Amino acid sequence: MTTARAHSRLDLSRRVAPHLIHRRGSPTIDFHTHIVVPEVEKLVSDNPKAQARNFVSQRSARFQARQAKAIFDKNTKPRVRLKDMDAMGVDIQLISPLLTHYCYWAEPRLGLKIARMCNDRVADMVNEKPDRFAGLGSVPLQDVPASVKELERAVIDLKLKGVIISSRVENTELGDPALKPFWARAESLGAIVYVHPAGYNHKDRLEKFFTWNSIGQPLEETIALSSLIHEGVLDRFPKLKICFAHGGGYLPFYSGRMDRAFEARPETREHIDRKPSAYLGRLYYDSVLYDPLQLEFLVRKVGPDRIVMGTDYPVFLGETDPVGFIRGTKGISRKAQDAILWRNAARLLGLKL
Repeated sequence: MTTARAHSRLDLSRRVAPHLIHRRGSPTIDFHTHIVVPEVEKLVSDNPKAQARNFVSQRSARFQARQAKAIFDKNTKPRVRLKDMDAMGVDIQLISPLLTHYCYWAEPRLGLKIARMCNDRVADMVNEKPDRFAGLGSVPLQDVPASVKELERAVIDLKLKGVIISSRVENTELGDPALKPFWARAESLGAIVYVHPAGYNHKDRLEKFFTWNSIGQPLEETIALSSLIHEGVLDRFPKLKICFAHGGGYLPFYSGRMDRAFEARPETREHIDRKPSAYLGRLYYDSVLYDPLQLEFLVRKVGPDRIVMGTDYPVFLGETDPVGFIRGTKGISRKAQDAILWRNAARLLGLKL
């Protein structure tokens, strides 16, 4: 993968669309994409509680506002997305609500209203083009019983594949016992739970230089993953289908220190009886890593059957040539590349391709 390709920010609408790959018997599935629900955006922008929690610098906020305007059609209009998908060589997108739509700060009734709005819009978009889109919904995790019911509605009634959640629920970590009913129902439904942080809100340390995102998002994923491991969630619910964005953050690349702590410190063994790294192969991870060496390492660490292709479409930080990134990673076999490009995602999503 060349540096120019890795950092390409081309306007995809100007690129010549190739023939869809699935027409040649090798489909591609993008597991990491987002949509905007305008009605939810309005609720969020008008709510003082949401604004009081803003941890982004004014400089970043101004840029994000311009970016949001520039990609609004990509976030809301299927025909625009489909054109970009063709240009990128992506056959199927798994769409999910934007990270600002989690809204765990909201009182329970409003939180449920927002989640339902998200889920209805995702389902509508999937139904507009069911051969090109699959969907993940949202749940108001600040109200666990309501989350269980909305998860059931999303999966059973709306036929979504699961839900996207943040890396924590306000001050509650994902492994907290309070969330047990949610994890239990997700497992029994066979629902995918896709973990994608909503930012790292330690404003005093990570406000400058966009580090709340570039450093903070992977750190959030690391903390969430370690919480699920150490609290015993993965032992209690061994059939859970959990996928982490951005390659799982830092933990897969530095799990040796957690393993050493497990050997040396009794408090680390309160709920688990094996090294933390032993759990990494039970989860799934997307390929939004940007660096082929990191992808090669992740394949060796967790196995090629645990990684799915992602782009983070349509944000500017996203991968604009996902197929080229996977195919250009020479340290993994062609068979492993095929698994990442579509086979793993098809199995998770229950798609017969």
